This record gives sequence, C-alpha cells and structure tokens, in this order.
Amino acid sequence: MPTLLADMNVSGDLAALLLDYLAANQLQIAELERELKQFQPASRMRFQQWWRLLEQLQQHLPGHLVGMELGQSIKPAYVGVLGYLTLSCDTVAEALQRFQRYQRLLHDGDTARLEIRHDQACLCWSNQYGPSTQLSDEVLVMGMIANLRAMTGQPDLQPTRINFVCAAPLSTQEYQQFVQCPIAFDQPQLELHFPVDYLRLSVTNSDPALKQLLEQQAQTLLSVLPQQVDFFDRLQQAMVKSVQGGEPTLETVARSLAMSRRTLHRRLQERGLGFKELLKAIRYQLARQYLAERHLTLAEIALLLGYSEQSAFSRAFRHWSGTTPLQYQKSVVSGGSSSSIKSPL
Repeated sequence: MPTLLADMNVSGDLAALLLDYLAANQLQIAELERELKQFQPASRMRFQQWWRLLEQLQQHLPGHLVGMELGQSIKPAYVGVLGYLTLSCDTVAEALQRFQRYQRLLHDGDTARLEIRHDQACLCWSNQYGPSTQLSDEVLVMGMIANLRAMTGQPDLQPTRINFVCAAPLSTQEYQQFVQCPIAFDQPQLELHFPVDYLRLSVTNSDPALKQLLEQQAQTLLSVLPQQVDFFDRLQQAMVKSVQGGEPTLETVARSLAMSRRTLHRRLQERGLGFKELLKAIRYQLARQYLAERHLTLAEIALLLGYSEQSAFSRAFRHWSGTTPLQYQKSVVSGGSSSSIKSPL
C-alpha cells in the first residue's frame, strides 16, 4: 500500500550498490541497468522506486536473501560522505552519533535512535511515516552490521537480536543461518540489538583531521537537501490528532491543516495516497504501539483510536493483522512472532 514514506527519498549513491550486486551475481538485465546508471553521486531516488528495484532483484534471484546480501556487501562508497565519516571517528559510539546526526544523507523519514537497555544497545527506527519494505529494512540492518565490522576491523562481530516490522516469511531458517542471532518478525519497530560494550570499541582507521573535514562536508550536503516534506509531518500529526479525538474524517484533518477538503484530497491523489488507507495504517501503527506499551486496557486503546466499542477495535485489528489484540500483545512481550500475522492492508 502507499505510505507517507513512499514519496520520500533515499540516496542515489545506492544505485552503485545494486549495479555491483548485479555484476557479482552475473545478472544482465538491460532495462534495470539503464535505470540505475541514470543516478549520479549525491542524487536522490524515491523510496517507492528503491523498493521496486529491490523487488525486481529478488524476483530474478528467488533463492537468495537479496536484502540481507546487499546489506552485507555495503561499503563506504555506497553511502558517500556518511560512510567515510563514520570510519574516521574514534569509537563506535561516536560513529553512531554521527550516523544519527547525518542519516538524512542516506534516506529521509525515520532516523535511528540509540537506546541502552541494561547490557544491550539498540538501534531503533520507528514507523511514524509508515512501514518500509522487508527488503529495504534488511539492507539497512545488515548494512549497519557490515559497517560495525568494517569500522572495528572485527568481521566476527554479531548482533544479539534483530526485530523486523514485516510479517514472518514461511520459513525463517535461512535468516537464522545468515546471522547467528534471534530474529523476530511483525514487531512494533525495526530494531538492531548488540552488546553495549561494542560502543566502546575503537575505530581502527580513526582520523581526527579527516573527520573534521568530512563533517563539514556532511553539514554542507545536509543544508542543501530539500527540507523533509513538511506536508507529511503535518498530515500525520493531524491524522493522529483526529484519530485520538474520535473524529478521523477527511474534513476534520483538512480543517486542522488549514486547507479545504478538496485541496487535501487533491494533494493526496498527487502522491498516490488514499485517505482511508492512510487512516487504517495510522490506526494499525498506533494500535501496535499501544499494545506493546501494555499499560493501557483494550477499552482504553479502542477509545484512543476513535472506536466507540472495544469489539469494533478488536474486529478491525484482527482484519489488519490476522490475530487478536491480546494474541499480538503476548507475541510482542514474549519476543516471538507468528507466521500467520499479515500486513495491515
């Protein structure tokens, strides 16, 4: 389904990653190669185009975990200044701070948050702009793992857990073999867990002078990027407010955005978005968030989502996810996942 994220951008430098992957797998797909070669350094591509390109690769290599393999093969050149900047830092902690600060050079939308949970560090990406695709999330997570290994010179570094947002595939065995750690699906947000001690590891090629130059360049590149589309931020905030206010209609959202119903409808159509589909996605996103927090009753969650009856919320959630709210809550708490859980729309 269309999401707010679909109309945002990723770095066009990633086209080189896909071209090299084609060559490594001896794939000759003329149309795909022509499209990829159009991207120049520091250019941008839409997320929906990035998702389509990844899906095309997966269709041509059905026996491969394309997203995981692409992420594993990421090198600094594929992410431009941001990649080289992280490799010039003193420690992993400093490198991740720089990654958070300049992540928009790699992609728009949700930025990583670093959380410390007891003896674990966790990189988290929320879904406030709607979900990405499984393939794209795999590239991001495995790319982070590859970068951790490259910057420390320790190729055997392993994460302790990966949480994916998308529904579980029919078989997860190949994923478990690819990374030697627990992997969960249909989780509230994308997460990469690793020992907190990794944050103190030194970066092998640390270079303070180069770091200063690269950071100046990163600041310049960030300053000339188009501002992350304010319309999306305001639209999501207005829709969340309308849901929680119990009146999630096109009219109320348009009014809160200080525009007419017709103008909002047109702006959504221009981006291939439908109000009803967005409303479902936001309700599902909020529902999963509230269920994961566990301090709200189902009746309270139903009211927060604009349902007058708990039973109506339960029916809607089952339709979105293929499971009941309580079953979903138990699966999140236990850290498990169910292969029967499907995409919300």
